[in-house]
Amino acid sequence: MSIVTQQYKDGVTTITLNNPEMRNALSIEMFDAIELSLSELNPDTRVVLLRGDGDVFCSGFDMKACTNDIALLETFILRLSGLIKQLKRLKQPVVVAAHGAAIAGGCAMLTACDFVVGSLDGKYGYPVHLLAITPAVTIPTLFQRVGEGKARALLMSGQILRGRDAVGIGLLTHAANDDEGANELARQLAEELAKKPPHAMQVTKQWLNELDGSYSDESFDRVASETATAATDETEERLKSQWGS
Repeated sequence: MSIVTQQYKDGVTTITLNNPEMRNALSIEMFDAIELSLSELNPDTRVVLLRGDGDVFCSGFDMKACTNDIALLETFILRLSGLIKQLKRLKQPVVVAAHGAAIAGGCAMLTACDFVVGSLDGKYGYPVHLLAITPAVTIPTLFQRVGEGKARALLMSGQILRGRDAVGIGLLTHAANDDEGANELARQLAEELAKKPPHAMQVTKQWLNELDGSYSDESFDRVASETATAATDETEERLKSQWGS
């Protein structure tokens, strides 16, 4: 079974993270599959709907794999930065159905999307300092979404926000009462966007990206490259204490 599935209908391409047993964790295989799906969109795609199967949208990196090979953490951070750029620079609007939870790398993915739909009781944030890992790779797009002050507080505290609070700071653009409602609201939003003239939508997104610096590789690549190598002996020790066999 593929860990990412893709379906096209009426102008909307739905990309589903499909590894619920691993809470849709970001592994090498998951990064490969998402990037391939984004690069092979149906040419008639007007809107991309990103969602996850199972109880949560995405739990972040596959930390069990990092425990067995700490060098993977560097690879994951660099891959996440590349995926954020790919999502942000996609010409089509991207709607994400972030039901249940989007944690750490999963939350970083949200910041690269144009519309973020969650659930009021969902969980969102970057609680990775406890593992001696920095969440800095998300800074470029998190700043754009919520502003420097709120981004600073969220990243430095490692706080997990409930959906209602995530809406309040602008991390989520829309929220439903529950997970089923979040997935349905995201689908409806994607379908409504697909009815709009695609050229106007794409030009609008292009200029938003142009003016907020999203086409500047330096703003993404420097933070990724300099934090990817920031893992310490303490990082490895904490990973092993939590995920080691």
